Amino acid sequence: MTFLDEEFLAAWCAAGHEPLGSASGTVVIKTSGGPDGKASASLEFSEGVLRGAAPGTKRGADLALEVPWQLAFDTVHGTADPAEHYMSGDLKVSGDMALWLELLPAWRAAGTLGAPPAA
Repeated sequence: MTFLDEEFLAAWCAAGHEPLGSASGTVVIKTSGGPDGKASASLEFSEGVLRGAAPGTKRGADLALEVPWQLAFDTVHGTADPAEHYMSGDLKVSGDMALWLELLPAWRAAGTLGAPPAA
């Protein structure tokens, strides 16, 4: 299992996590610089809960996050602050900023997003 691969995403959805506010929508994570180069995943949130995740980029996503692979890993696992990296320009956000602003405080408070460990 590798971060953002199909097995990781399935385990992440099955593991569950605390709701991230009441946000609903599709969030795409696009990474570069990972073990296999670029990787992306589409995450479906409903009422703040991760309900589905799949490798790749879903068309019509509400929010897109572009971030180096290691920083994405660290942020999802609670060892990096997404707000800090957004402000420094390491994490780029496009799309529905209201969704970003709703997810961000809950994400920061949760630290980890309930993601399984991965290599």
